[in-house]
Amino acid sequence: MKEKNEPYRQDVAFIDRDKELADLRLFVDKRPSEILFIHGPKSSGKTTLLYKFLGQIQKEQRLDVKFMDLRETFTNVYDDFLKTFFRIEIQGEKKESRASNINIGFFKIDASVEKKILEKRADPFKVMKAEFLELTRQGIKPILIIDELQALDKIYLENDKERQLITALFNFFVAMTKQAHLAHIIIASSDGYFLNTVYNDSKLKKCSRYYKVDYLAKKDVMEWLLNLEKYSKIKAYRLTEEDAEKIWDTVGGSMWEIQDILTELFENPIDEVLHLYKKKIKGMIEYNIGADMEKEKVLHVFLKQETARLRDFISQGIAPAEIDPLLQNLVRNNILYFDPTEAVYYPQGKSYQWGIKLYFESIEQYK
Repeated sequence: MKEKNEPYRQDVAFIDRDKELADLRLFVDKRPSEILFIHGPKSSGKTTLLYKFLGQIQKEQRLDVKFMDLRETFTNVYDDFLKTFFRIEIQGEKKESRASNINIGFFKIDASVEKKILEKRADPFKVMKAEFLELTRQGIKPILIIDELQALDKIYLENDKERQLITALFNFFVAMTKQAHLAHIIIASSDGYFLNTVYNDSKLKKCSRYYKVDYLAKKDVMEWLLNLEKYSKIKAYRLTEEDAEKIWDTVGGSMWEIQDILTELFENPIDEVLHLYKKKIKGMIEYNIGADMEKEKVLHVFLKQETARLRDFISQGIAPAEIDPLLQNLVRNNILYFDPTEAVYYPQGKSYQWGIKLYFESIEQYK
């Protein structure tokens, strides 16, 4: 019998994460009482982890999951937020089972409610609460997940330029978790600087907690790379242990970067692929620095150490008033990562450490 052809020669890998999956299960198995902030550097696998977890638990429990990935929507003003969070439920539309459905965004409302919301005659927060109450009455757990919430930063409530939407949302989230115990709220973001600002400004310390999803450990990366057919469905080539070590040395446990490199290896030799990858990251570093010598001073710190605190940047002669905007720019452009639980900064993985190293090597020749 002829073997059925696979539609893809490379699949998206999911490696280990047993502890993270167990911790998320514990979170949704208790009555809602706090907001969960999932943070971690870019490409550490936060979103993939959440989808994997939901795929498992929805087979066992009655859940209503609203998963909003704000990278996929344009949210520039308050009305964009309303259109993102709410959707008209068309009469006669086939209703999927809430126990097995992940709603990609949207609280479902009828046309009359939408009109009232858009005309500012109905409070959107009361509409969301009413749905949570109804779901709870039916014995269904509401779970609201917002990925990359910082997309709503700097949006103000309609006709109130003094009150940010983010602040109103977090007040609502506190009411739904700590106070009413109605819904699980999970916020995921790779912008630890933003989360830290929200955390401090919104006085959330006693009604929320951080959970870090970091890059894969070396043992997991090696297990993956030495068993490509098992984890990535790659049959066209195999890697030696030496090859796997080279990939680890270049990008560490960054899952997206590893998968990007694996794609290149179908057509190109590994040393060439890794050399070009390092050059690409070095170019990104150089582009971000531009002619800003203060940014250069910030990144120079990481030639001597893997992590840094504010005092380490001050020691480089950077004016204290300039440090915060410089670091904010580097974090939000995914050059650095800020860990809000430890108040430390570090490059976004091993590839960025290489990029910084190569950048400073390149400018040495002009001194």
